[in-house]
Amino acid sequence: MQVELRPLKLKGVIKEVTEVGVRIGVNGRMGVLSLPLRLIYTDKPLAVGQECEFYLSYVNVL
Repeated sequence: MQVELRPLKLKGVIKEVTEVGVRIGVNGRMGVLSLPLRLIYTDKPLAVGQECEFYLSYVNVL
């Protein structure tokens, strides 16, 4: 299946911060992302309640 994937910019709020990762609640009742800290780019210390934005696309199974 040939589909052009276009990432969408979504926003969310940090719900939990641990020493290994963060959990982000995606706005619009879209769910929760759990990400390792190595995928978070920021100069600020992470804290619960901070707003963030990220790009999301569909998963293309090979």
